[in-house]
Amino acid sequence: MVDSDVALADDIERLRRERPHVRAFLDPFMGLLLARRPLVDALVLAGPPLPLPQADPARLGQGACLEPRDEFPLDRVALRRSFETLHLVVAAAFRNNRADLLNLSQVADQEPEFLSEAVGHLLADRRSALVGLGHSCGVDPRVLGFWCVQLITPLAMARGRQIGGLVAGLAWNRGYCPVCGSWPGYAVRDGDGLEMTCSFCAASWRFTRHECPYCEAPGPSGQVYVVPGQEAERVRVCRRCNHFLGEFAAESLPGLTSEVAALALAPLELLARQHGHAPATMDWRQMVWT
Repeated sequence: MVDSDVALADDIERLRRERPHVRAFLDPFMGLLLARRPLVDALVLAGPPLPLPQADPARLGQGACLEPRDEFPLDRVALRRSFETLHLVVAAAFRNNRADLLNLSQVADQEPEFLSEAVGHLLADRRSALVGLGHSCGVDPRVLGFWCVQLITPLAMARGRQIGGLVAGLAWNRGYCPVCGSWPGYAVRDGDGLEMTCSFCAASWRFTRHECPYCEAPGPSGQVYVVPGQEAERVRVCRRCNHFLGEFAAESLPGLTSEVAALALAPLELLARQHGHAPATMDWRQMVWT
């Protein structure tokens, strides 16, 4: 393994050691994280599939993101590369859904258009079409959605790294991502507010407004979920729109890769989901639990 892979493996082992209650949530993602990191790096080096968009400060100032998620430039070659790299890793890790995941892999091998069709429905939020596609394959539509998220995430992360710098330094204090318009997956809390991380492209931005990033409801949140003794990591729920956001303090788990540290929030996020609260829809950490 190269140095970055060793560092990532060390981060995973550190989180397992320091947060034992997270192991059941972290372990399924270990192989995925290790396989995805070099894939994203390779996709970034390969260059963007389309010319970079132009950052218009006036439009950004009015709340228009750089490249909306439903306009994501879906590169079929890159998507096939992601599938070939990750599909067996995902099937091996999420054993309760292994039969459905292997079934999806077989369909993707036999039907060349299946991958882009399924991911296209996901990106455009065509839920009924994705459900119908899942039923036609004989798999749980939730597993199909989860599978699509895992395959498109490397492409989204690569795109976020390629174009995220275009909005660096420009005014933005919205609850959604300035790059793709998706909701935040998690946030890091410090004395100046929140450092948001996009649930889709992993771009980051500052959010300093004292309100819900989803619906802009002012004031304190509603329900808060924490693990006793680990109050620096929490999930807060908006009392008005019922969306939740996981966050951890900047001093919590210092030096840990953010995508690994964010998995410390997974048990709390699952608890919030079980109580009927709504997550970010494209977050790769929102796994299917059976």
